[in-house]
Amino acid sequence: MKIDWSSLALVAVTTVVAAVSIVGIFALGVAALTHAQTTTGAGRSAGLARVAGYACLGVAGLIALYGIYLIVPIFH
Repeated sequence: MKIDWSSLALVAVTTVVAAVSIVGIFALGVAALTHAQTTTGAGRSAGLARVAGYACLGVAGLIALYGIYLIVPIFH
């Protein structure tokens, strides 16, 4: 049995980059929504922060659903 180490390394790097990206986008969304709530509590408008927060959460969810689509063979 022969292991293709370059392919294994490529998959490992791709997995780490994808995981960090999804978690980062989700964290940005949570931070934006927290900022919007704090800003609203201070009496200022927070529409842009709220929209950005929900957009980041939506993008993270869509990326996760696309990953599930790629993994589950019945969807192809």
